[in-house]
Amino acid sequence: MTLSLGNIPPVCMLHIGKTGGSYMRSLLKHNEPRWTRPLHLLGHSATAHSSAKRFGPDRKLAFLVRDPLTRFSSAFYSRQRQGRPTYQCQWSAEEAAAFLWFGTAEELALALTSRNPREKSAALFAVNSIRHLKEDLRHYLCSVETLLAERRNIVVCTDVAGLDRHRSAIMATLGVTDFEMPPKPIYHAAPTPPPALSQAAQTALHDHWAAEFALYNAACDIADQLGFSHSPL
Repeated sequence: MTLSLGNIPPVCMLHIGKTGGSYMRSLLKHNEPRWTRPLHLLGHSATAHSSAKRFGPDRKLAFLVRDPLTRFSSAFYSRQRQGRPTYQCQWSAEEAAAFLWFGTAEELALALTSRNPREKSAALFAVNSIRHLKEDLRHYLCSVETLLAERRNIVVCTDVAGLDRHRSAIMATLGVTDFEMPPKPIYHAAPTPPPALSQAAQTALHDHWAAEFALYNAACDIADQLGFSHSPL
């Protein structure tokens, strides 16, 4: 989906899994007649790098991020449900094997730093097989260095926790100042909140996913600079 307006650099909206992308896409699609600048609502496969190759290095970027701890749990249980109730996307063969090994996000997180080689190997296989876990921030943004190099092109970046507070400002930045809420925006949320990870599981994730946390923190710094901080006022 795109709108072309002469020489105005387009905005590419990345769809990072489990960060409120379905909601933002439903909001923007509903208001498509009100778009005043070129927008591209990209799918899960698109990244910062691929968007530059496709639309040019001057394209602008918009994306949401999410605390890696909550995103890990949300991604695990969403794929365990095969995307239901909002979607229905069957497991890959690799995902089916991963969910035979691990029934909870807690089990998977702890296994990532297990001293049992077989268990740790299974955990690494699972993380590299479960959609939205294998498609982590490094998949979309590559590295902290790449993210900082793109800083001048980033027009929207916020944690999903600040989405409601910044919704009007985000829409205005995307060129949709006069927008209306769709009758039924898509909330791709779990039927029930996932169980909290134990402190041990959180520590294991910090150890295994250090690059993910570094990218998330760098993105939050950019959100602060853009005025989209999710921290309490």
